[in-house]
Amino acid sequence: MAFAHYIAAVAPSLETAKPHLKSSILTPPLPSLSNSILSLGFSSLSTKLKAPKLSFFSKFSRTGQKVKAKSQEPEVSPVVDSFGQFKHLLLPITDRNPYLSEGTRQAAVTTASLAKKYGADITVIVIDEKEKESFPEHETQLSSIRWHLSEAGFQEFKLLERLGEGKKPTAIIGEVADDMNLDLVVMSMEAVHSKHVDANLLAEFIPCPVLLLPL
Repeated sequence: MAFAHYIAAVAPSLETAKPHLKSSILTPPLPSLSNSILSLGFSSLSTKLKAPKLSFFSKFSRTGQKVKAKSQEPEVSPVVDSFGQFKHLLLPITDRNPYLSEGTRQAAVTTASLAKKYGADITVIVIDEKEKESFPEHETQLSSIRWHLSEAGFQEFKLLERLGEGKKPTAIIGEVADDMNLDLVVMSMEAVHSKHVDANLLAEFIPCPVLLLPL
């Protein structure tokens, strides 16, 4: 291609110089000869380069059509498809904050959003090692749970309380998930960081997937 551009650049320069050539009987005019040589050279060169150029773009066009057709195929996200299979969600409450901690509020909103979007049911379980009588603001905490779920668009849910049993919260969550045949447990990493839930025991005690939300 560089050679073709070079020939094309030389041709005008020769023609530009044409008026300065002096014609005489002994010196035949050169423009016709030079033009014919350049014409033949450029013609043969373009003929050689023409076929590969057409072949290349033809191949590129076909490839582009394949890529475009492939991009139009609908793709289903495996994550979205998996969430659609969860029809009963468990929301464990392990902190003693009567107005719920930031992590618990996040878990409540996420659980309500998933249940509302995929038509699932919610069971809330409040777990505390101590008896209800030792927690005067227990009713305030239950009201906070109802308020946050309602604000997220979910009013109807089942509420369980497992208080003062002396069992680890992870074991209680596993028992409830197994007995009720739950599909997903939603909780915040805050429960793990605060030592309310032992992350090492999650896989051992909980028989269903667990969604741990980052802080």
